[in-house]
Amino acid sequence: MSEPDKNASDSELRARLSSLKSALGRAEADDKPGSTRTGQDGALAGAMSSGFRAATDLAGGIIAGALLGYLGDRWLGTSPFLLIAFLVIGTIAGLRSVYRLGARPTHRSGPGVSTKE
Repeated sequence: MSEPDKNASDSELRARLSSLKSALGRAEADDKPGSTRTGQDGALAGAMSSGFRAATDLAGGIIAGALLGYLGDRWLGTSPFLLIAFLVIGTIAGLRSVYRLGARPTHRSGPGVSTKE
């Protein structure tokens, strides 16, 4: 960053300060956690995010159930019984998680929020 001009007048410095404050305010408004993209790009990003989350929740439930069942079978020596039981439990947990994700509202509606497409 360059050094400020030592001979700059007070009005010039105040103008620079106000422009920096407004630029900082715009940057902070863009980076707020609640701010989202608008338009088709934002809708596509939201849909892809929800889709990937649903896929990983389902796969994670199935894999975790299978892993727990396999390890339980090896530890207790009960060949496929715990694997099958925990695979079913993991699948149910994954499907429940996907259902809960799908049942969640996708957007806020309130004052100042347009619902027109």
